[in-house]
Amino acid sequence: MSSSTMLPGFSKLDISDIMHLPRDYDLGGLVSNRSGNGNGNGYHRGIRSTGTPDRASPARGLGAATPTKSRNGDVYWNGYKLRKSPEEDVSRYQFWPNAMAMGSFIGKTFIQMLGAACEYGEDLSRVDRNGISEGYGKSYLAFDFVRELLVIRGRLRLGGSLPPALRPIDAELSFDDIASNGIHVESVPRIFRRSGKEIRGQEVTVTVGTRRPPKLFTVFEEFEKLMGASKSSKRMPYRRRATAMDFANAGGASERDVGPINVIPEGPCAYPTFWNTWRWVFDLTDAEHGKLRACIHRFQTLAETEPNMDLLVRGQPRWEIRKLDVDSYGKMYGLPDLSAVRFSTRTLIEGLIAHGKLRPGDVTLLLLTLRDNAVVQAFQDRILESLYSEERIRNVSAIVRGKARFLRHVPPKCLDHLVMIRTVLVTPMRILIGPPQQEPSNSVTRRYSDKLDGIIRVQFADEEDALFVADYTKQADSLRPDVGPMARVRRALQHGIVIGGQRFLPVASSASQQKERAIWFINPKMIDGLELRKWMGSVEEKIVAKHAARMGLPFSTSRIVHLDVQIGPVMADVERNGFTFTDGVGIAGTAVMTEAARALGATYGINSSPSAIQFRLGGAKGVLACWPNMVGEHEIRLRKSNIKFESSLTDLNVVRLAKHQTAFLNRQFIMIMCANGVPGQVVLDLFKNAITHIKGLRDRVRRKEVTKEDYNLIGQCSDFPLSAFIKAGFHDNPMVLDICSIIETRALQDLKWRARVQMPGGVFLIGISDESGTLKEGEVFCQFQERDDEPPKVVTAEVIVCRAPALHPGDVRRAWAVDRPELRHLKNVIVFSTHGKRDLPNMLGGGDLDGDDYTLIWDPRFVKSLTMYGAMNYTAPPPITKAHVTQADLNEASGCVDGITIELTIAQNFVQYILNDVLGQVDNTHLALSDIVVRSSQYRVRSPFVDFAKTGQAAVLDPKIKPKFWPDFMDRDDQRKTYESTKILGTLFRLVQPDPHFRPSDIKDVDYPVDERLSEFPIYESLLKRLEPIKAQFEHAMQYDMRRYKVYECEIPSGIALRNKRRKRARDQNLNEPLRDSYNSHVAAARGAAFEAVQHISFRSRLTPAQVVARHCYALTYEKEHVERWEEQQRHGEWDGGGGDKTEEDEVNGTNELRRAPMVSFAWCFWQELVQLANMALL
Repeated sequence: MSSSTMLPGFSKLDISDIMHLPRDYDLGGLVSNRSGNGNGNGYHRGIRSTGTPDRASPARGLGAATPTKSRNGDVYWNGYKLRKSPEEDVSRYQFWPNAMAMGSFIGKTFIQMLGAACEYGEDLSRVDRNGISEGYGKSYLAFDFVRELLVIRGRLRLGGSLPPALRPIDAELSFDDIASNGIHVESVPRIFRRSGKEIRGQEVTVTVGTRRPPKLFTVFEEFEKLMGASKSSKRMPYRRRATAMDFANAGGASERDVGPINVIPEGPCAYPTFWNTWRWVFDLTDAEHGKLRACIHRFQTLAETEPNMDLLVRGQPRWEIRKLDVDSYGKMYGLPDLSAVRFSTRTLIEGLIAHGKLRPGDVTLLLLTLRDNAVVQAFQDRILESLYSEERIRNVSAIVRGKARFLRHVPPKCLDHLVMIRTVLVTPMRILIGPPQQEPSNSVTRRYSDKLDGIIRVQFADEEDALFVADYTKQADSLRPDVGPMARVRRALQHGIVIGGQRFLPVASSASQQKERAIWFINPKMIDGLELRKWMGSVEEKIVAKHAARMGLPFSTSRIVHLDVQIGPVMADVERNGFTFTDGVGIAGTAVMTEAARALGATYGINSSPSAIQFRLGGAKGVLACWPNMVGEHEIRLRKSNIKFESSLTDLNVVRLAKHQTAFLNRQFIMIMCANGVPGQVVLDLFKNAITHIKGLRDRVRRKEVTKEDYNLIGQCSDFPLSAFIKAGFHDNPMVLDICSIIETRALQDLKWRARVQMPGGVFLIGISDESGTLKEGEVFCQFQERDDEPPKVVTAEVIVCRAPALHPGDVRRAWAVDRPELRHLKNVIVFSTHGKRDLPNMLGGGDLDGDDYTLIWDPRFVKSLTMYGAMNYTAPPPITKAHVTQADLNEASGCVDGITIELTIAQNFVQYILNDVLGQVDNTHLALSDIVVRSSQYRVRSPFVDFAKTGQAAVLDPKIKPKFWPDFMDRDDQRKTYESTKILGTLFRLVQPDPHFRPSDIKDVDYPVDERLSEFPIYESLLKRLEPIKAQFEHAMQYDMRRYKVYECEIPSGIALRNKRRKRARDQNLNEPLRDSYNSHVAAARGAAFEAVQHISFRSRLTPAQVVARHCYALTYEKEHVERWEEQQRHGEWDGGGGDKTEEDEVNGTNELRRAPMVSFAWCFWQELVQLANMALL
């Protein structure tokens, strides 16, 4: 093994830290003519062989060079060509309205809730640094095609004192939040006067229907103080995000201090909930009208490339306008009296109102219609739950009667590992609650399984995305913690949330849930908080942040292991030089492993007897490894590092199993490896080979030319039994081909946007320690088995070991993989030595063995050329401690970092996690700097961010270190400019062209393709009639999920969410399991209902009843005659209670956007039977 080069330590993160890497170190450089020993010359456009940067020197400050414009108008910075700034769109496609209005559609009537003339003319207060006006209007509607949003500003001519959110209206509406076919533009010739001149032009009315409220802003109250606090920053914040309370009267109570949050907002605070349509009226000259037509053309082009962006209305709908006065608004949108309605029903009604699906004024009629059509209260709830699949509830009576006709009275059975939990989404403008959803269980929900109405899972988010902490958010929050989105979070935590007339209060959040901004609330009238804490165990942790994490441990998702385990004596940790070599790993017997696998559904094959599991047991957590010679079959022995707090609970809960996973490289690994000597050409070849094998998957399936690599790709991307369908001959089925397209798109998106490429010569496995003590320092053991029909393989070679995230040169290390007979019983794990001065996992970015996965690579092209640098050594800052942590401490914390006071006098620990969870910003800064400068040291600041949940101490990212410009592979489509990167990640990014996207097929366009093997079996009309209501229920459930997760139909069975087109957000990966669980639940419900419908029917057929059902469900889904009849019934509202044809309201609000094409997944609820029928037809 080559010798290591030790790096200097870091003491403070600022611009000078960038000078602390080796002189010849180039993070992410694309190297040419570089030898295996790391000494080469001829770096490609990033650094000269001497180590001197050929771009702006870091000593001058990041991005110190001034951008210059070429003759053709292109802008260059440090030799890089910059991409277009989004402000150019806002100024180019900006239109000044005469008037604007906000409201909602009811039938063919636009209900105007607020509207007025707009102040017209140029806003002279908006000037650039030279004092020159930027040309913005006092009021305007602008189209930003770079960031894909509408920019709205409106100074309304309204008398009296206006609330903050209306002075002026300042909003950004994402294209994703515009309803399908939601933009309507109408023009009529008009002569108008402007600046004293008569102009012949066009009067244009623009109407936009929305799915959810836009992001609204208001002027920050303490702006002058904020400016004084941020003199070093050139980007002066002038506004903050508005919340619902900002629509209340001026001078009223602030967001934080008005008590609990109610699901149904009152008075003006309800405006954002019910404003689902915005209108503007313009007088435009011919030139201005031409620019507007150019915008329309761009929307048309966008729809051609991205089907979900078909935003323009077809045709010329007509509607009336009705302006509401105060009394009319109160009758239609005032708070309904639900005090006499039981909790479950009331909660569902409140949710329908909060989602904007039901008008409060229709509640009385809804309750009367429910009582007339559903005597049993549980069935009333079933009807209400089904209404969530609707975009708008237009005719309450008709739709309730329609639902009551075909809905099953018995709710679908919940899967064993799931429980029905209400989830609440708190956004700046709304609080959204839907029907109880199937969520993975945990120790607490299993303990209180009879009181689940008293538990809710609350998540804080923006209107359409995660709650983002901007650069200045913490500054503004410290000055005014009583206003803005963080104040709304505080309000919920301090005062609670009122749902169904019951007040819920926060109790705890696990570490993973905190990352999702989620926390559990309980109803103290149903579940006693003190009794709950006593049952969980004695949490004596004095570090406030750790105490909070320990309290959340029982809320971690897990499955109970039905086995009487024996808890053996606690084992000592192997500790040396201040490092713990066995941090987080205990041992267990074979029966424990087998039963844990059974709890997770692995009852046969290699995963039925895993070598390790990740577990929770009372107050203990981590990993248990199988060592049959050291413990009994049912025995568990924990280490001190496993035990987080004392608890009397002895139920073993399993989180996941150790199983084979293929290794993948990512942007961080590639950046460091190439900088550490791995030739860039090796990575390029790997990418090109991957692209070749991925592209064309759909076409190969259709041509029946599926390769082994194709089947491997399908298995890696999705648990859906797609391979079985293909092998059974369903090559032409629209859903099969669409899922192939989804897999192909996902794989290509991962390559382009994440540089995630499969590493054939590597594995990605959970780490454990060597209890036998046979591995020497620098050695690892790895035996992997990918499939049951293949023998296990032991890796014996020099290898690379790394762990994500990796930011420091020393985070990618070499080791020797060796064979040891004493370890041969361990499979699909990486065993680390317990000898040496420092454990290898800790060298890999501070990893441990309580559940971390590690990548191991033996491909010699990577291993031999890698130069290894010294591992980073980070010491966490002193944590915030309390002698006795109380609930008040969990709601309050304070601290100081590098002399910078973090003022949190009334801020919750949970809020501080949100404010300081800017790890993504740190990673992005590191990645961008690695492409620009020669040296980087963001790693040291990263560890404090990672450790916030353990210490409570916040790290501060110096604004001066943030890049001014960003490489194109990061696709920064905000106001920061980007340039075309010429280093390795930029080259890889541009290999995948064009941008991968998925367009669902329409069986009408391909003339209803039918498998002739199934058509030979007969059809019974009476059975079709019995199955039609079941199909309706299944498709309504699917439509609800499509709206909930913003996915297309075939993404749900595939378990792959593509709607975030660039898939840059890790949270998209987290949708896989919810999509899969939801689909499995819908399938189980459909199968149960179908078999119940035919249980008393005797068939004269060689087919089983299940096969007969499958044949008829296939006919309903794919055969032209039956599909066209079904679509005709849909148009007349037979299966949704709509009671009529599609209206012009639907055209603007996109009500029927999910029904443009017939749905194609229902038949595959019976896929096993369909495969059987296909095989029978061949006999």
